[in-house]
Amino acid sequence: MQEHIRQLFSENIQTMIATSEALAQPIENSALVIVNTLINGGKVLCCGAGASHGLAGHFAQLLLDQFETERPCLPALALQNDISSLHPNNHINQDYLARQVRALGSAADVLLVISLTGSEQSLIKAVEAAVTSDMKVVALTIDNDSDLAGLLNQQDVELKVPAHRPARVFECYTFLLHCICELIDTTLFPQQGEL
Repeated sequence: MQEHIRQLFSENIQTMIATSEALAQPIENSALVIVNTLINGGKVLCCGAGASHGLAGHFAQLLLDQFETERPCLPALALQNDISSLHPNNHINQDYLARQVRALGSAADVLLVISLTGSEQSLIKAVEAAVTSDMKVVALTIDNDSDLAGLLNQQDVELKVPAHRPARVFECYTFLLHCICELIDTTLFPQQGEL
């Protein structure tokens, strides 16, 4: 069992190294897109499906509250993922994130979307709604040719993690979000890091 534990750690480390080599520039670009959005009075809408919904909420909370140092609140919102509805229409249930993007988002905002497969219909529709509204999109995806990635424009940023095992992808996503938070904080509030 201990050998298996060591293999798990090794697999995680290898995934992180491969991700750092592949995504250093897109991570920087993601932070800059969000920083520019915030400087220009926009907000960050965050969404995910299934397990990634929790990561979207975590990221929004880090922006609203703080990451590691005290600083002013930043405008971020995790879109609701509760599809329980009195309305029996399945189309509306698949469109629940897109409806929130259309209602709450504007061209000044950025949508941060976290996808574990690239084929979640609710996330694809949310990205379609963001693109239609001229919002920028930061997408955390896996290394495949997904429908979601195909929707992204030049103004958007894709963080395509070079892994396929869901546990490693999820671990990497958490780290990527923390990296982005730290870059946002050190860019917007450089004096905070000196305390």
